[in-house]
Amino acid sequence: MQEPAVIPFGMPEKDGYVLIWARKDKVNDLVNEPIDKDIKLMPWACKVAGCSAPTLKKKLTRYRDVLDMDNGGCVRYSTGSGSPWKFSAPEFRDFVSKHKKEFMKSEEL
Repeated sequence: MQEPAVIPFGMPEKDGYVLIWARKDKVNDLVNEPIDKDIKLMPWACKVAGCSAPTLKKKLTRYRDVLDMDNGGCVRYSTGSGSPWKFSAPEFRDFVSKHKKEFMKSEEL
């Protein structure tokens, strides 16, 4: 008999979890694909910004007061291990295009 898998549900930072019956190779697809197609994850944001994840995190930290969803922005910052970064696709793309000079720099901040 197959063991149930535990995946985050809703907001993992609020300890929301759900047990599902799924093949282990499909669990990652369920976790890594947001339900709302306008919400994207870190790999997508790295492609849009044109930089690596560590570099992008440093740049996002610089603009946290503007970008944080809690302040009306377009980025849900990670609250720790297991909590993914989330990006509102249209708004983040607009922000990167407005600040393209900053995001096109190849060196790390």
